[in-house]
Amino acid sequence: MSLLSALATTSTALQVFSTALGADQTNVSNSATPGFASVRAVIRPITDTITVSDGNTVSGSDTVQIQSSSNSYADAAVQAASSQASNSQVSANSLTPVNQAFDITGASGILAAFQSFSSAFSGLSVSPGDPTLQATAIAAAGAVANAFRSAAATLDSQSTSISSQIETTVGSINDLSSQIRQYNVALRGKSSADPATDASLRSALDQLSTLTDITVTKNHDGTVNVLTGGQQPLVLGDQAYGLQANLSAPPENQITSTGGGSSPGQYSGQLGALLQVRNGPLQTLLGGNGVTGSLNQLALGFAARVNAVLSGGVTSSGGQGLPIFNYDANSASNVARTLATDSAVTPATLAVATGGVSAQSNGVANQLAALPSSAAASDQIAGQSAENFFASIATGIGQQLSDARSQASTDAAALTSAQSARQQVSGVSLDTEAVSITSYQRAYEASARLVSILDQLTSDEVNLIK
Repeated sequence: MSLLSALATTSTALQVFSTALGADQTNVSNSATPGFASVRAVIRPITDTITVSDGNTVSGSDTVQIQSSSNSYADAAVQAASSQASNSQVSANSLTPVNQAFDITGASGILAAFQSFSSAFSGLSVSPGDPTLQATAIAAAGAVANAFRSAAATLDSQSTSISSQIETTVGSINDLSSQIRQYNVALRGKSSADPATDASLRSALDQLSTLTDITVTKNHDGTVNVLTGGQQPLVLGDQAYGLQANLSAPPENQITSTGGGSSPGQYSGQLGALLQVRNGPLQTLLGGNGVTGSLNQLALGFAARVNAVLSGGVTSSGGQGLPIFNYDANSASNVARTLATDSAVTPATLAVATGGVSAQSNGVANQLAALPSSAAASDQIAGQSAENFFASIATGIGQQLSDARSQASTDAAALTSAQSARQQVSGVSLDTEAVSITSYQRAYEASARLVSILDQLTSDEVNLIK
């Protein structure tokens, strides 16, 4: 090999080591950048020889290729774990105010109102002609109505909030899909790794996976395709497709994509949790779309039975009893929202006595005092007393919340594990980078000294020829 060819080869090696050092410096600079996958310099040493025009043979030059360490399997594991962790956490957050509307301790809410109702009529049964106790009993009935309206208002508020969050989540999904499309355009056809754009793409995919479950496939040109629910397209190469929410549609048709694809009916991530709580527990409680809702079932069952008992009683003056509760009789799913006491029922018109051959001055008061916990078939709602029916509702919601919180803890740990595994595969290790940089620096310095020596020898040879 001539001095000139040796000088050229060594100069190429110098450039190769400089490029490799640049890759390590990029890793160090971006060690805390979200979505950044470390890059590696793959150096291919001199292996071939070629014949030049003067008949001499020279060796080929060192080459370097920068490759990303990103791993599609590790990314998919993180994205799946992220979707599940977000789903369970959002479920727990969304169920918390629902659970609070059903205080099973009796300190507040419907159960407390039932207990006060029972206590008020129990007191009235001792002195059925006492106007003060009669007024207290009427007020206790009003407290029951208020408790039902308050619970319905809480559930309505949560339903409205969740519906708004669904719209916001869909908008965020569409924004991220547009960003991913832009990154696809930037990455298309690039022969070498683009760490900055690749990091932005991975970060966007990670964010998207918290909002909904995604399936990501990589194309030969470096772009990615993204589906949600396994069927609906969000991004296909340089095309992004928007999701649309129509919450008045049946659950399986509420989310559609402009790119087509069948709705999976169930999603994961934040979107899936919000849809599940809205279409599950909230609709089960509030009703709608032909469903009565357990809260309305309880309100109607209790109010109708109280009205029937009072209407069958007589007042202290011998008058016919009046029903005390009013509600929307035209909509079974609107009873709890509209339950109220009738202002026509006053202490003087409150029928607390029973008539007939076995007339009792406190007969109705006794019946109503026992009503919330009555085991009598005529007093029960779906085979349970009013208090037990309420307890079954509260227990069901409490169990769902407990399960969601437990699942959220498990899923958070799984996500941390998946992220740690990905970090080991494609993250930046500053210790490894320190060793690599030192090695490349020494190789660079050795090549630089060799270039200097070859340059001097070439100069001396030229001087000798002269």
